[in-house]
Amino acid sequence: MNRVEGSDRVRALAALSVMLAHLVGPSMGAYMYVFTGAPAVMAFFVVSGFCIHYPYVARPLPVGAFLSSRWTRIMIPSLIAMAGAQALGIREYNFVDGYILWSIVCELAYYTIYPLLLLVRKRVGWLTLYVGSLGLAYVVAISFGSDKYGNITVYGPQLNWLVMLPSWLLGCILAEQLTNTRPTTSKSKLWLSRVAVAAIASLTYWATLNTEIGFYLTMNPFALLVFWWLRQEIAAGGEGWLGWVGRRSYSIYLVHIVAATLIQKFSFSYSFPPLAFAAFAFVLSLGFYEAVERPSHRLARRMFQRFNPVVATTG
Repeated sequence: MNRVEGSDRVRALAALSVMLAHLVGPSMGAYMYVFTGAPAVMAFFVVSGFCIHYPYVARPLPVGAFLSSRWTRIMIPSLIAMAGAQALGIREYNFVDGYILWSIVCELAYYTIYPLLLLVRKRVGWLTLYVGSLGLAYVVAISFGSDKYGNITVYGPQLNWLVMLPSWLLGCILAEQLTNTRPTTSKSKLWLSRVAVAAIASLTYWATLNTEIGFYLTMNPFALLVFWWLRQEIAAGGEGWLGWVGRRSYSIYLVHIVAATLIQKFSFSYSFPPLAFAAFAFVLSLGFYEAVERPSHRLARRMFQRFNPVVATTG
């Protein structure tokens, strides 16, 4: 069973949800809650924790190779996307103000502290780490509050990563659970998990805009549901078109707003229907994957092999 295939489907659905929330949602009126942004990012965090930790559950981490390859893999596409956003006048698209890049800063923080987390995990275990991080997350969230929309990005790059850390650690816990087991599921349970995640994601979006219960309070509990969903997707196995999209999900997530702005800039007075607009942005995002992300991924692999002492010794 290829554990990556299930996580690719989750990443695909998360990326499409973010894109449609930004590009189609505003035109949907009362149905705008169908597509969500923040809950989809939680799915990315859980998947990231799983994919990062799964290869190293039972083998040592080559720290230098790991950090150099992960930073290369993430930073080259994000820097090029940010340069394009700035050229198009999207001033908030940066590592400080956040926008799309706030979650990238969180990911970089998780990669950087992952070697330390492995050491702590040997002493206390992932569950203790998770509970402790959850307590810290709510201390920050409740102490600082949020904006009127209940956003989870208002703590700045210094604290956003800490508030979202429990969700990332859930992925590590799942990696531990699935290392020596072969999970099973049924089509009914798989679709139940998908429908449940979609429905609860929409509910949290509605609550964020209409009540005092904002994303900053609901996203870490929501990640527990994502944990269950990801387990079902992994158990289901298989590839399909969602797996193909999932491997391009980082580019879709990273540049759909940049692509949409570019389309607006050069479409002159012509107005595209929202779905067509999103489709054009999707195609441009795929182009970004081929031109930027895929080469950076190859470079990251070469750097991993170069700095991995095991590979260097056997090579």
